[in-house]
Amino acid sequence: MQFARRPTLVIFDKDGTLIDFVAMWGTWAEEFIVRVCDTVSPNLRIPLYAMIGMDPITKKIQSDGALAIAPEATTQREIAQLVQQYGVAAEESLALVQRLWQAPDPTAAAVPCTDLPALCAWIRSQGCLIAVATADNRAPTQATLQSLGIAHAIAAIACADDPGVAPKPAPDKILVICKTLGIAPHEAIMVGDTPSDMLMGKAAGVMACVGVTTGVCQQSELAGYADIVLAHVGHLYPLWP
Repeated sequence: MQFARRPTLVIFDKDGTLIDFVAMWGTWAEEFIVRVCDTVSPNLRIPLYAMIGMDPITKKIQSDGALAIAPEATTQREIAQLVQQYGVAAEESLALVQRLWQAPDPTAAAVPCTDLPALCAWIRSQGCLIAVATADNRAPTQATLQSLGIAHAIAAIACADDPGVAPKPAPDKILVICKTLGIAPHEAIMVGDTPSDMLMGKAAGVMACVGVTTGVCQQSELAGYADIVLAHVGHLYPLWP
């Protein structure tokens, strides 16, 4: 299968799409839960797993859970409300969660899903711009792209802490990117690892939504949302007409 026409813009999600999601966030989530339980109460273990959307036994991450799609600030606020039920004062809860958060090092923990510098160079050689729309914050996103050696190839970024930009699956991130670059959404493709990415692309009116299985979803979980499902972003090459 190929795209009906050549895209002018490729918009990538970051975690689970450009880099391995579990390598970045799986171990971190377990360590974060341990820190919270040690500090507040061991009884928080199961509620915390449920809140972030991770199975406490299999460690499978839910594609619609907070860990997979929610902005960091939103998840921290929700966890702060949860720890209040275990004796933490309301006025202290958010500061406690933020102190225990200790997000993974975006340079050390990022495992690329393919040869990203080569992929980005090839996409640009096709006369196509590249952007990133992520549920992560701007500072770690920029650090990650720099460490991956592709920051110079990214024409625009839309992040969770950008003011006035609604989170996925709202189309805002794509619309902001397209407006910034002067490209109509129907000339762009969206590449991501969750139904939320695909729904964002559909809502924005992109040319095509491409799912990849390097994140939290299997092919069967993406098939109902994506126009095309690939094993990883390195399989994008044959899709160009």
